[in-house]
Amino acid sequence: MESIEQIAFEIISLAGDALSMMFEALKYARCGKYEEAQELMTKADGILSKAHKAQTELIVEESRGKRSEYSILMVHAQDHMMNAILAKPLISEIINLYKKIG
Repeated sequence: MESIEQIAFEIISLAGDALSMMFEALKYARCGKYEEAQELMTKADGILSKAHKAQTELIVEESRGKRSEYSILMVHAQDHMMNAILAKPLISEIINLYKKIG
């Protein structure tokens, strides 16, 4: 199994990529390019799912009794992932608003 640090960096990277794509999708929507925006949101969702899978694997391992040490890096990774998860419905809603007013 990967180290906690490797998993944390994976989550940070994936969540960061997903969040960047979602904000890029928002820029496309602002310009009326809704199809491109949706493609990016779909791609971001897939990437965010990978980050969530990495987190879930850690949770499953811990539920099986394999405790991991406290890691500020993992806390940081969780923060990145939760920001991306929270941004997803908000950005989707803003894109829908652009469609309505566009």
